[in-house]
Parts: sequence; C-alpha cells; structure tokens
Amino acid sequence: MPGLAAIVSTPPFSVRCSHTLEDAVTDLAWSDDGAALLVGNAAGMMHRFDGSGTTLARWQAHHGGVTRVRLRPGNQDTLATAGEDGRVVLWDSVSGAEKTTLVNETDWVEHLAWTPDGQVLATAARKTISLWRDGESLGMWYDARRQVLAIAWAPDGRRLASAANKGLYLWRMDTGASGETQPVQLLAFPGAPVSVAWQPKGQALAVGTQDGFLQVWRQGAGRAAARQLTMRGYPGKVSCLAWHPSRPLVATAGGPDVVLWELPRDDKGARGKPLRHHQATITALGWSADGRLLASGDRAGRLCIWDSDGQAIFTQAVGHEITVIHWQPARDVLSVADISGGLHLIDQVQPDSDPAMRPGAEP
Repeated sequence: MPGLAAIVSTPPFSVRCSHTLEDAVTDLAWSDDGAALLVGNAAGMMHRFDGSGTTLARWQAHHGGVTRVRLRPGNQDTLATAGEDGRVVLWDSVSGAEKTTLVNETDWVEHLAWTPDGQVLATAARKTISLWRDGESLGMWYDARRQVLAIAWAPDGRRLASAANKGLYLWRMDTGASGETQPVQLLAFPGAPVSVAWQPKGQALAVGTQDGFLQVWRQGAGRAAARQLTMRGYPGKVSCLAWHPSRPLVATAGGPDVVLWELPRDDKGARGKPLRHHQATITALGWSADGRLLASGDRAGRLCIWDSDGQAIFTQAVGHEITVIHWQPARDVLSVADISGGLHLIDQVQPDSDPAMRPGAEP
C-alpha cells in the first residue's frame, strides 16, 4: 500500500508518524484549508485523516480499487470517487455516508475533474465524457474515434481539455453536452498522451506523450495565432507534469531527471534545465502553493524536495514506489503516497524537540 508523507517548507524534516493501510494508495486529496486529507486505495477503501495524521473515518467506497479522489471546490463536505467497479459516487466527506451514485457501469471510470467553482463534475470512461451538476446529468460528449486518456478543466471552468491518441482536444461548455458536439483539436502529435495540465492562468496546456515528448499549446496574444511547442530528449514517457503556480514554468519528468521548462516570450529557444538527484524513473511531481518548493518521487521510493534555485534540500527513502504527492494548501505540507501500503507524515523538526520522542516517529 502506499506511503503518505507530509513535508513542511523549511528543512530539516523528519517522520512525524506512520500508518499502514490495506493496499496501495491510488489517489488522495487535501481539503482547501488543509484540515482534512482523503486517501483512496487499491482495496476500494477511503480514509479520512486530519491535518496532523490522526484517523477520523474509513469506509468501503468501491468493489475493486479506487481510481480517483476529488473533493468538490467550494463545498469540501462533498467527495467524488471513481472506481474499478465502474461507479462514480458522491460522499459526505466527513461521515463517509453515500449521497448519490452518479455512474454505475461495467467499464472502469478512470478520470474525474470538477470545474474550479465546483459546479460541474466531468467523468470519463473509454470514449465518453459525462457532465454532472448537483447529482443531475447534463448530458455527455462522445467521440467514437478516440479514447479519453486524460482530462483537465481550464481555470475559467468553461473549457475541458481531453487528451486522446495523437492529439489534444478542447470541448466548450457553452456548446452544450450532446453526442453531436465536436471538439476543437488544439495539438496534433504522434503517439499517445499520458498526462495533461493547464497553466494556472489558462494561457497554456502541457501534454506529455508515451513516446517521450512534451507538447505545449500556448494561446496567442491579441490576434496572434496559438503556438505548438515541442520539447524532446526524454528517455521514456512523460508521465509527470506540474505547472509553477505563478510563472510560465513547467516541471516535467520522463526518466530519472526532473526537467524544468520556462516558456520563452517569443516561443523560440526553450531550453530544459535538468535537476539530477534521482536514480530511478520519477513517478510524481508537485509544486508548493507559493512555488518556492518542488517535490519529486521515484519508482525506487526516493522523495526529494528542491528549492527555487533547483537545489535538493531534502531527500527521504520511503522504500517503495511513490504513486502520488500533493502539498497541503494551508501549511505547505506535502503528502506522498507509495505502493507498499505505508502512510507517513514528515514534518519540520523544531529546535527544542527530539524527533525520536514523537509518537509514531520512526528511527
């Protein structure tokens, strides 16, 4: 099962406590205020922890693994989960009580995404994207030619990007949700995409591909046409993408190096800056809310935190492949999940405290 690690923004760090869950952690989400952490795993269980790692609730959410965990923005008492059993369920995130089942199909539901205002939930399975508002169906978008491999809402909540084989497509909410709606193709490229992420201001989209390329769609200024930028040189598939919260800078990984790309103003001469510390393929990336720190985790279970200059300021051997990492919004604490079943909270060491004396601390 996965290990979960929380890391604060100033070194040194140490393990505050550890938990063991039933199976590998597949996804997790922090509440906006950082007071609750929701964790789903491959046994179909959901766990709720407070910000210090104390268990508050657990419940069986799916028969088969949990595939996605998403708290509703603006209404943190509502949690959406998707599972291998083909169900999408809305839960009371505090008690774990089921509110409603939105989808109950035979195919795995692999993708969930709330609009930033929490008004609409998009779910995706195979070639169909379904839209929901307050438990009611708004219809669906269906494309017989392409299987949906990733989805992401634009910051304005009116545009949904879907990544499919050999391209990136844009659906618009104002065109309605029907089988006749056709998306606009933003990017075309060989191979299949494995990751997609919007820049926080909505001016660019990054797509990582199976054959080791980073593709960026960049909105044109004024009447200028949008641009497609292609970055290459990765040894493997670019499965990790993380935009800096305030700069046109994207952190990527398609091998053992973190590569930073700062988008040039003239769309020419983009150069990658590699950050080298990992020995194994990187599996997860995430910026802190203020953009001062970047965290990375790899297949061998090595966690690393980098400062704004690209220097590794902290490293920790979790011991098993890291599956998910997320920063706690309110306190700059990082949650890290691994495939072994462990859950760890890593915190800043106070000058007058002895980490070895903390409850649950590991030597």
